Amino acid sequence: EASGGGVKSVATIVADRKAAAYAVVDPTGALALTPEPAMPTDVAVDPELRALILKTRSADRGEVMLGLANGVMMCKNSKICWWNGGNILESFLEVTWKRLGVRNLLIAVLDEETAEYMRTTWPAVPTFRPEMKIPSTQDGTHPANRVSTLKYDLLRKFIATGTGVLITDLDLVYVQNPFLHLHRDADIEGQTDGFSAEWSHGKFGGIRDTTMGWGAGGLYAEVFTINVGCLYVRPTARSALLMARVAHRMAAEKGWDQQMFNEEAMLPAHGDKNTGLVSIRILDFLRFVNSKTFYRSERGRFIPGASAASDTTPVMVHMNYHPDKHKRMLCLIARYHEGKVDACDHLPGGSEPGT
Repeated sequence: EASGGGVKSVATIVADRKAAAYAVVDPTGALALTPEPAMPTDVAVDPELRALILKTRSADRGEVMLGLANGVMMCKNSKICWWNGGNILESFLEVTWKRLGVRNLLIAVLDEETAEYMRTTWPAVPTFRPEMKIPSTQDGTHPANRVSTLKYDLLRKFIATGTGVLITDLDLVYVQNPFLHLHRDADIEGQTDGFSAEWSHGKFGGIRDTTMGWGAGGLYAEVFTINVGCLYVRPTARSALLMARVAHRMAAEKGWDQQMFNEEAMLPAHGDKNTGLVSIRILDFLRFVNSKTFYRSERGRFIPGASAASDTTPVMVHMNYHPDKHKRMLCLIARYHEGKVDACDHLPGGSEPGT
């Protein structure tokens, strides 16, 4: 065979034909049977909310940070909060808005008490009041979990505007701007509840059933859940469909939203059960740190503060494993934003003294 005036060798011809065979795409094959999902078109976005999202999102990547807040987060009545007092919303804004200068932040206020607080104390922070109700199926569940049920319908609306969303709980301290530390190569990118590399990234366990003889062994996969309190969501069709699935389940079933989210995102399809189909990245568990990792499993990496290496500085720490949330937030603010390096050294690893 001649090509460009030359003659190809037999080996080259064979290699070219093999490459061509692997490059063939059959339009009537598997992709045609299960086509790539399309972005849902049934999501209505209030024009005022759409305008606020587009105005607030970052100019470079079109992204926002979204937090949900109600009166419980301010803890003016210590009987309704469970962390021994302290205004978590105020501390979150002191760091995220004032110290780090995150200006693509939006706060969804869920009651008039919080709306008034934001108007009078933080008037520059963009806020909106979602016109949606917590599903009646969640009556009687934990107050924090009830608020979280609104996340998924809200995320559907933000995705419909083509906006990337970092949805965040308020009981965490950002040490650095998190948008500078995202990969953006998956549909969702989330903080893990795992507290070691194996638990965070996944590992295989094994069983040995000697009654099976030769076939005694077997492997299974284990990985900790994604924490929806620090979750980056790209505006893709798969992300939108995942949020719709979780929102539908929250409206139909009583349960913990984070468990339902992980079931839809991480468990495989089987039988009549479909799957969320999303691609997943786990955020670096030593940079996007849960409080068990910081105070307990990797304590020697972070504490004592005076001897911690500079390359151990986290992007954020989430107080999801400890009930004394505000106390631990304040020590982290003192350490990383005010230079008091030993501010957290006295706190125990667990929730009880001596742990």
